[in-house]
Amino acid sequence: MTAARCRPREMPYSADRSPASCIDCMAWGILNGRRCTACTLWRNKHRGDEQPCAGCGRSALLRNHHCRMCWNQARTEAHATGSAGGRAIASRFLDQVGAFHQLFFAGMLNSRGASTTPPRTHNRRGAPRKPPPEPARHPPIRWIQLRLLEARRDFTRFDAATDADPGNPWLRWANYVAHQLGETHGWRRGMHDNVRRALTVLLSRHTAGDVIRYSELFPAIRAMDISVERVAEVLTEMGVLIDDRRPSFEVWLERKLDGLADGIRAETEHWLRTLARGGPRTAARKPDTVWTHMNNVQPVLLAWSQRYDHLREITREDVLAALADLTGSRRIQLLISLRSLFAFCRKTGKIFRNPTRGIKVGQQPYRLAQPLASTDIDQAVQTATTPAARLALMLAAVHAARPGAIRALLLEDVDLGNRRLTIAGCPRPIDDFTHQILLEWLDHRRTRWPSTANSHLLINQMSAHGTGPVSTIHFAKTQLRGQAATLERLRVDRQLDEALTHGPDPLHLSAVFGLDPKTAIRYAENARALLAAMIEEQDPASRDEPKGPNAL
Repeated sequence: MTAARCRPREMPYSADRSPASCIDCMAWGILNGRRCTACTLWRNKHRGDEQPCAGCGRSALLRNHHCRMCWNQARTEAHATGSAGGRAIASRFLDQVGAFHQLFFAGMLNSRGASTTPPRTHNRRGAPRKPPPEPARHPPIRWIQLRLLEARRDFTRFDAATDADPGNPWLRWANYVAHQLGETHGWRRGMHDNVRRALTVLLSRHTAGDVIRYSELFPAIRAMDISVERVAEVLTEMGVLIDDRRPSFEVWLERKLDGLADGIRAETEHWLRTLARGGPRTAARKPDTVWTHMNNVQPVLLAWSQRYDHLREITREDVLAALADLTGSRRIQLLISLRSLFAFCRKTGKIFRNPTRGIKVGQQPYRLAQPLASTDIDQAVQTATTPAARLALMLAAVHAARPGAIRALLLEDVDLGNRRLTIAGCPRPIDDFTHQILLEWLDHRRTRWPSTANSHLLINQMSAHGTGPVSTIHFAKTQLRGQAATLERLRVDRQLDEALTHGPDPLHLSAVFGLDPKTAIRYAENARALLAAMIEEQDPASRDEPKGPNAL
């Protein structure tokens, strides 16, 4: 036993203090006054007059007619017999105390009893982990009692004292399924306990043929402050969950179509549903594409609904009039969405001719990207204080990675031994700065989520219990929000800086960052324009010189 363990916790060892004996329990050691720390706490907790002890007869402050020394001796004898520690076990030995007391050094007894307390058999702090549930399978079904009426259940009225049934075979099977999912996905100890509590509420009275609706479990589980998603995973694996939630797409579609004429509304709804879900010889589009198309055409369709009842009444002049007030990208986006709508209606036979046919979209002029100011980059670096924010900042500012590519990065894409990092299929060397940030994040990831089974490099509290990437909202709420140097601006600035430093060569940009040829050419043209502007600022006389195709 170390010397630090033998000293009183509240009184550090001091060479100018001589050891003494406690006047209450006669413990020998370095005391903080006339009494040891344990006796001082005993007197503060059990206030009153000193009375004769029923065990040893000494006059002292008592608890249940016995002094502190008798209680300690009772615990010592209880542990010596192999009994579990605790006041209830020690109380059985109080009648045997009185002949002698075992003396000890001050500070040797912990809060759980005498120094002979057997050591813990587990390596974790707190209570030991519960043993895993016994293997279980789908309960056998002999017959199913059909319900006369389908009534919704209110799990918020569950009473653990009267309604809990640990022996229910469906509950035992659910606990085993939850244990298997938790071990596979790396659930933490608290998550295992919370899911078991929720399953007890939901499946204690479950019988063959019963189903649980999402709208029924959500209020009860949310009131218990338990993750509904993890409980839903277990019930889905068992095949007893019915997701009766209304899809968010339906709510959004109903809100966007409100106010349109019946004929225009029906064809627009058919177009949007086909874009979202796909159809005959039509691939499904991403949700962002569907939202963008509807946001572009909604004001125009609302204006046309005041004059027309169907899309077949729309003429070429109406389309040109809607485009007349718009310029730039807004005009191009509206025309693209209208061409998609009318082409779909012409294909399905809802209209006879396409009023947008022959109207040119034109090439969208690209704006000249400007390099970020050094002050904006320094402010972004100072704002990124967490390991996750520094990792995202490094990947965007050093390796020009898009937010989607950062979300999709896997642990196997990071090869620290060979100093290689693969982003979107493009291998890149790991420099010393990248190596330092990656080590910092991996240490934090291993400490924060040691049992996670998620193979993605960047995870958070929500994705650590699953296997998918972090959500796009995770980047929207990053510490760089509101800064001039966002992740997208940092990515563009890194590629532009490469073109300015090593020359506007599209082949070099495509090889370094894995860019599409058209994108690499656009960055090269942007760099040439910036270099030409720099030359003009440095040499004003060159402005009057003729510029040919080989001026740079």
